[in-house]
Amino acid sequence: MKIVADENILTLSGKKSKNINWVLKSGREITSADVADADALLVRSVTKVDAALLGDSSVRFVATATSGTDHLDLDWLAARGIGVADAAGANANAVAEYVLAALAELILEDDLALWDKTVAVIGVGNVGTALIRKLKALGVTCVACDPLQQRVSKIDYVSLEQALQADIICLHTPLTHEGPHATFNLINDERLHTMNPDAVLVNAGRGEVIDNNALLAHLQRFPDRRVVLDVWANEPRPSAQLLDRVFIGTPHIAGYSVEAKLAASQCVFNALSSHFSLDRLQLNVGAGGPLRVHDQRYEQKSESLLYCEKTDARMFASIVTRSFGLRALYRRFNDIYQVASRSDNPMDGAEVFDSIRRELTERREFGATHVHAAGFSPRLSAWLHAAGFVLQA
Repeated sequence: MKIVADENILTLSGKKSKNINWVLKSGREITSADVADADALLVRSVTKVDAALLGDSSVRFVATATSGTDHLDLDWLAARGIGVADAAGANANAVAEYVLAALAELILEDDLALWDKTVAVIGVGNVGTALIRKLKALGVTCVACDPLQQRVSKIDYVSLEQALQADIICLHTPLTHEGPHATFNLINDERLHTMNPDAVLVNAGRGEVIDNNALLAHLQRFPDRRVVLDVWANEPRPSAQLLDRVFIGTPHIAGYSVEAKLAASQCVFNALSSHFSLDRLQLNVGAGGPLRVHDQRYEQKSESLLYCEKTDARMFASIVTRSFGLRALYRRFNDIYQVASRSDNPMDGAEVFDSIRRELTERREFGATHVHAAGFSPRLSAWLHAAGFVLQA
């Protein structure tokens, strides 16, 4: 059998299986000719899978190594009897850690008093649930907004209007265009103006959930508003003007981590094996590089500051950003992208977008960082443990 797959799905590099012809290509470059005689297609979010791609193919099964499926025409695939699988939940912890890393940057740069704020999580699927649980473990006040499901206990579910009054607003909804709870342009000009002036807006869900043109106009009028965007309208060519005005902007990498990709790959392989009644396909972990553990030592500067909450907060934020520093990543991405956006070649921006993503193939989650925490206050140690770090004396 022939399987066409995105070459950036971790563990596929060098993949060899008896009786399987693996064809690996860049996800943005997979064409209808590539899949014409294929039996299965494995993709990520960068590949649009619809009639234009598969209409004349022999593909019987499609799997995406992502949580979201808005790049798949599910109705068309179902009508053609093509099996579909996704990796829902595989990257939930990675995205939750991305949000913590963004908030850590705000603690360091703006003295954000996170533990005095209320965080509203809009969209409480796998990612929203993971984020709420992590925030609650940290002792941060949270509310949730999701009219379709209420899967987290012991938390207040509020309306969208109430959620938009929170101090920090995190968007983790799927992208939907129809129905009473459609999320396309959910955050529009009117709703941007109802938010508190000092509110932080974080979108690590789907780019088109925010009206990007309205957001740009809003930031041009109120340049001090804090916005963190990992996802954009018109990916991989987001608005250079919008990118230049946000506090943090990254090229759709919140869910990128070695751990998330391994989990997603296993989901895809399991589904593929089950669909075709194959022997269980094993992960080739070595293809993703060594699974290193980061060993870091920190010291409190002064014993008199040991139990100062502000000092603990800044120490916490410092450790988080050393593990995953988003402001430095943003500055590099923005600098290169602004130059590319002025090029006569429209592909230059897309190439920058994808090149930054490729640089993060070895990002590890917080659990891969062992922190020597001797002398830390009980509060700081508890926060680091709740975030997922491994503490050592």
